[in-house]
Amino acid sequence: MDLHPATTPPQLPTPATLVEALLLRASGPDADRPVFTALDAEGGRLARLTAVELLARVRATAAALSEVGGPGDRVIVPALPGLDFPVGFLACLYAGRVAVPVPPLDREERPRTPACGPSRLGAIGRDCDAVAVLVSTAAEAEREAPGGRLRVPVRRAERGAPAGPEGPARRGEPEGPVPEAALLRHQPHPTALDPNTIALLQYTSGSTSAPRGVMLTHHNLIANQTALRDRCEVDSGTTVVSWLPFFHDMGLCTSVVLPLVSGAAAVTMEPATFVRNPMVWLRAIEAEEDVFAAAPDFAYELCVRRIPAAERGRVDLSTWRIAANGAEPVRAETLRRFADAFRASFFRPEVFSAGYGLAECTLGVTLGRPLYEAPVRRCDREALARGRAGAASSPGPAVELVGCGRPLPGVELRIVDPATRRALPAGEVGEIWVNSPGNGLGYWTGGPSAPADPFDVAPPYDGRPPAPSAGRYVRTGDLGWVDEDGELYVTGRLKDVLVVAGENYFPQDVEAVAGAAHEAFAHQRVAAWPLDEGAPGVAVVVETAERDPRVLAHAVRAAGIAVARTLPAPVSVFAVARDQVPRTTSGKTRRRDCASEVRAGRVPLLAQWSSRRAAAPGREERSTSA
Repeated sequence: MDLHPATTPPQLPTPATLVEALLLRASGPDADRPVFTALDAEGGRLARLTAVELLARVRATAAALSEVGGPGDRVIVPALPGLDFPVGFLACLYAGRVAVPVPPLDREERPRTPACGPSRLGAIGRDCDAVAVLVSTAAEAEREAPGGRLRVPVRRAERGAPAGPEGPARRGEPEGPVPEAALLRHQPHPTALDPNTIALLQYTSGSTSAPRGVMLTHHNLIANQTALRDRCEVDSGTTVVSWLPFFHDMGLCTSVVLPLVSGAAAVTMEPATFVRNPMVWLRAIEAEEDVFAAAPDFAYELCVRRIPAAERGRVDLSTWRIAANGAEPVRAETLRRFADAFRASFFRPEVFSAGYGLAECTLGVTLGRPLYEAPVRRCDREALARGRAGAASSPGPAVELVGCGRPLPGVELRIVDPATRRALPAGEVGEIWVNSPGNGLGYWTGGPSAPADPFDVAPPYDGRPPAPSAGRYVRTGDLGWVDEDGELYVTGRLKDVLVVAGENYFPQDVEAVAGAAHEAFAHQRVAAWPLDEGAPGVAVVVETAERDPRVLAHAVRAAGIAVARTLPAPVSVFAVARDQVPRTTSGKTRRRDCASEVRAGRVPLLAQWSSRRAAAPGREERSTSA
């Protein structure tokens, strides 16, 4: 099937800001085509907005926001239902305010879990000093907001008498629709058309530290997503299908920014819809002609585990052109399992495009070449520990690493020795440094300030003085290497590296070994970290649904021995119930928080095993189960 017609739809001119992108879309030939469509829990259409209707609602909400604070003030934009988030987010920018995407407000009223951690919204609200919080209805606006901030409802606009394709106004809707004629006089704030204006604070996931707000300008957003558009050939014939949270960088950029800079449409659903029934996501992909859909690695694994084989053959995924995989380590096993499981659905392995990115660089840094199968390298584990990406000798111990593509257009990537700041050649493991137009201004520190580490870093030393025009870099804190063709392979986080006998081991490799050691641990979340501060050794926590004490004792012993054979150090393995390993809002494991919880005795243990001598794993050991 030819997914891209011979006559490519006309590309929109590249705007300077997101507000300009919206204005161009609403005044162009596709003004009356849907831009955003929201689906309900069953996959039915919940709401739809054309560019003209979107602009009217954005103007209405921006008019309300113009009465609150002033230009540059922060406004919290929760993950609102339906299409209220894209409307509210764009309204903030239209009014010259700085948007701060956050999780849904009602999470603050639920009991805290390890997955959620402490009050993320409360910490973000205090850090950014927001003047207002957007909500969906007037009834919600009357409730007290966290920190006493004013609640502003997302507004509806009117084109003539009807309420529009979203149906009649919902119960509690703010004062009814606003006549469109009254909004034509409301022009965007001047700063909304300045590409150097801060558009949003994108808070990091907090996998290795507390979440911090990255200051991103309109230019950052446009440049980064234009590069993604060009790499993936996204245009007005493409539909983005997403369940990703809007407050996460991948969800915000691919579901809101990318459609506006490319002319594409977006079909979205609540994250809970996907988790409850992944088939809703796949059915939405099937319904479109040329699809770009991105998700973290765990989402593809969840589809394999949750969708029965009999159902897979009843969905046609032949129109899925780009299946981006990022936001967490990409596993070769996941790519193979998904491609095998959905072969009957006409899914092809080359549709996968593995990528690497981070909020500090807006989103994307690298992405695999579309419709080319992602390369997988079997690397020698001991060579990697010494900082070299040597090929594994079969059947020696190996680590499978998936290539995450080459840098996006306009992005320069270097591999650097983090201690000496010297650039490293191909095949050597070092810290990933990025110079790109998507690099943020820095972290929010109570107000715009001079960029600080890891932002605005001088170029790495390569034996020559830097050119006067050399750009500045972001130190990502991630480790990886590039091959001779410039393909990036990510090995882990600098802060998470396990140092054993002077060599570096990566926790995700240890976690993969533990998870594969026993069927009770298969496809479960695992976390590994140094066994004790200042002492050699590794602790491993594995989630499991198993409750039989004998099976658990067997499982922790098998995992402990497997890990001890992988690295020369004492090992302790703990089995815990599901949802006990802390993780970020994007699904990344918070290893440091997990270590603190286990050391403090706040995580109930189902079973544990420990080795006393790494030289003879299993010879002196202890295994217990609760």
